[in-house]
Amino acid sequence: MALAKRTIIMVVVGVVVLIAGVGGGIFVGLKFFSPPPETTTVGDVPDPGPMLDLGQFTSTLADPEMHIVRVRVLVELVSPEALVRLSDPGWTVMMKDEILQALKDQRYDNIRFTEGMEKLKLDLRARLNAILPRVGEELAVRRILFDEFMTQ
Repeated sequence: MALAKRTIIMVVVGVVVLIAGVGGGIFVGLKFFSPPPETTTVGDVPDPGPMLDLGQFTSTLADPEMHIVRVRVLVELVSPEALVRLSDPGWTVMMKDEILQALKDQRYDNIRFTEGMEKLKLDLRARLNAILPRVGEELAVRRILFDEFMTQ
């Protein structure tokens, strides 16, 4: 009987040691022998395009409770030609109207964190590119930037 217990204990200890060895081997293999992560160099980062300041917007949000958002919006355009064309007051009024409509559709819980802000930027970019003319073969708006952002 004592021999059977001793055998079972030795088998369990052997299995635990084997599992720990395999796990350690996998960890060491992934840690030291995997390829290094890709890094970007200074040359890979494109220079910012021309910026169009659309100003500050304050809007209530689509919540049952009273919440507001205040944001200052800058639009990075694809080229200086786009800046000249979209600086026209007619285009800026259309862009501001579209931004206000997009802000009114937002909910406080959706935009109070960074992930929600990034989704809002993508939504604004898509909405603006949908109403603006193309510049050559490219969409006019490269990205949306927030100079200020506050929710309450």
